[in-house]
Amino acid sequence: MPRTIRLQPLTAEAFRPFGDVMDPPPLGARPALGESLVARDGALLPGLAFNHAEPVALPLLATQMERHNRSSQCFVPMDVARWVVMVAPDRDGAPDMAGLRGFLARGDQAVNYHLGSWHHPLRVLDRPGRFAILMWSTGEKARDEEWATLPEPVLLTE
Repeated sequence: MPRTIRLQPLTAEAFRPFGDVMDPPPLGARPALGESLVARDGALLPGLAFNHAEPVALPLLATQMERHNRSSQCFVPMDVARWVVMVAPDRDGAPDMAGLRGFLARGDQAVNYHLGSWHHPLRVLDRPGRFAILMWSTGEKARDEEWATLPEPVLLTE
């Protein structure tokens, strides 16, 4: 039987150990990400990609996570309803299951995963979703992303 995690509303405070949450700015404001947009170890190629994701339904069974050890990765919703964010701290080169967290993001919330943060691949709910994704690359996919199979499946629910 898989471990079950109930998705919590995404807040900047709860997500802080893993990255940044950018909520919609007030009228006239212009907040920016700065120090947390980082690249290192040969990740010299900036990339702004666009994704059109098919929706999935909850409950969602998670079996793998990924991370990027050479770049932060920023997901900016362009046309999204709700989306799932699952993260974990690192423990000896793998996701730390004890620190696993699941969040339900609104369609107007952007997320910047800190360099090295384990996260579940992008999943949208309710309807197809479009994102802009910013990260840096070495030009070699095998060097830019790392995958881990979870020791036990995780069921994400509302």
